[in-house]
Order: sequence, then structure tokens, then C-alpha cells
Amino acid sequence: MLCYYGCGKEAKHKFKNGKWCCSKYWQSCESMKLINSKAQTGRVGRSCSEETKLKISKANKGKIRSEEVRINIGKSSKGRIPWNKGKTGIYSKKTLWEIGKANRGKEFSKERRKNIAKASTGRLPWNKNKPISEKIKNKLKLSILQIEERYPIFTKVEEMRYKPGNENEKIIQFHCKNHNCENSKEKNGWFIPEYKIIYERIRQLESIDGNGGCYLYCSENCKNTCSLYGKHVSQLIKEDQIKAGYLEEPWYTSQEYQIWRSKVFELDDNKCVYCGELSTTAHHILPQKTHPELSLDPENGLSCCVDCHFKYGHKGECSTGNLSKLVCERIFRIKRKEK
Repeated sequence: MLCYYGCGKEAKHKFKNGKWCCSKYWQSCESMKLINSKAQTGRVGRSCSEETKLKISKANKGKIRSEEVRINIGKSSKGRIPWNKGKTGIYSKKTLWEIGKANRGKEFSKERRKNIAKASTGRLPWNKNKPISEKIKNKLKLSILQIEERYPIFTKVEEMRYKPGNENEKIIQFHCKNHNCENSKEKNGWFIPEYKIIYERIRQLESIDGNGGCYLYCSENCKNTCSLYGKHVSQLIKEDQIKAGYLEEPWYTSQEYQIWRSKVFELDDNKCVYCGELSTTAHHILPQKTHPELSLDPENGLSCCVDCHFKYGHKGECSTGNLSKLVCERIFRIKRKEK
């Protein structure tokens, strides 16, 4: 006996109405699938009212799928190509802004951060070694006058000029930060950096929390041999204060600190004393700036993770702001004695 619905296959299942079908459900029959798909072609679905959408949202809010359901969803989705893969411009500017607004300030759990880090390990950024198109270059290309108007701090720090003989093309030249280089300010040299390096330097100088790093170098060799490369501004200021005699030499070497750190971890079984996670940082109970004689005492240390270190370790009297004031007051007293 053949299937009643006209697919041509052998009928295996009998329904209550006496009809025979090749599948357990009549909707699964190939013939009925084809008829239904044709009927739905070009049809606009009826959207839910705002009230219904709100009810559905409330009903699903906070729902947690079971592990079995998650596994089944994962299996069914395996190998499926996302509908928006390779597509560009699928969202309007308004939609993108709303998505950004909804995600702004969201904090991921530690477990999710670890999973993201694992998934991203070894993955190259999408724009790594990708050449900048002429269209983007023209957008980024600013005149010296425009840079002076938009970025006052950058203009004060970095000297610039148009390449001699090419003033009409507005090709801007800068000095290399490495003072031993032929293109440095000390040797009256100039070079043309890449656009992304210039704008990263601007970002570092103009942003409120920027450290002023990411200097302009004409080559990798100049960057690697420069004494300023890789150093935070606060570190450079401290080195200058030590040279000028306003600060004492560091209380311990890097090797001594590593020994102290490992001993502190041993005392706390390599666990954060606050949350029990794996310890990554050793915190001084009595700060180094107020009690330098206890800097290498293991009993003056606590094992903690990065989050807890900033959450509990730098509060009240031990806050970075208060400790920096102590150092500033000490420098002022030294200067006053010298006078």
C-alpha cells in the first residue's frame, strides 16, 4: 500500500481517520512538506502585540535550560552556518547603537571570561596585517590645522610638519622617539609613520586614563632599543625622582620579590584568602611606602586573586591615592630641607 498523501513511498502507519502514511506524522511526509512550503512562500507572518511580547519575555526571564536540553541544542546546531555569516550592513546604525547601549557596563562571570580566553587563544585579530584601504586612509587623513584644533595635547607633545615638496598631498612627518635614531628630534630627522600608530598615540595622550605611551618609532629596531619603550609613565617618573634624590632606591630587587611572593603563596596554600580562588597576587598588609622594613616579611603578605586585590587591598588608608600623597609629602619635605 502506498502513502495516501502522494509521495509514492510505502505506507507504514495508520491514523485514526483510516488513512495510511509513510511517516509517523502526516506533517513529516515529503509531499505534505512541499505543499506547506509553497503555501508559506511570500506570506508575511503576523507579529505579536507589544503586550504579548512583554508576557513572553516575563515568562522566559530567568529560565535555565537543563543540561540535556543544552546538549541537544548543541548537537542540532553543530555544522550549521549562521544566517548572518559573511553579511555586512544587516543592522541599521540605530539598531547597532541600541545593542551597544544594552551591552554597556555588562560584566561577565569568571567562568565565562575563562571560556572566552580559551576560545581566543592563538586566534589572530581580524584586522591583523590587513592593509588599510584608500577610502579609510582618506577618512583618517587630517591636515595639521585640523589636528591642532582637535587634539591640543598631542599638538603640544609631538612636533609635525608637511613633507618638503609635497605640501599639496598633506603628508605629515614626525620625529622618532629613539634619540639615537637618525629620524629623531635630537638629530633633526623626520619620518612618515602609519596612520594607525599616529591615532593610537593620539588616543593615549588625549584620553583621561591614558598613560601617554605608544610612542612614534620609525622601525622595530628603534622601538626595541629605546629606553622608554614598555615603561609606564608612573615608572618613568619614579626613576627620575630616584635619580634626583627625592626617593630612596627600590626596597628590593625583582628576584627578592619573587622569593617573597612564593613564600606568601605557600603560607596561604596558593589560594585567595578572600574568595578561595587560585592566588595570582601577593598583597602587602602594611604598605611598602609606609613600612619599607617589612617589604620582604612573608607574614606581612596575603595571597589573593586580581579581582580581590583591587576590591579589598586598595581601600581606605591603603588606597593608591592616599599612598601617593604620602610620597608627595615626603618629596616636599626633602626639598624644603635642602633650601
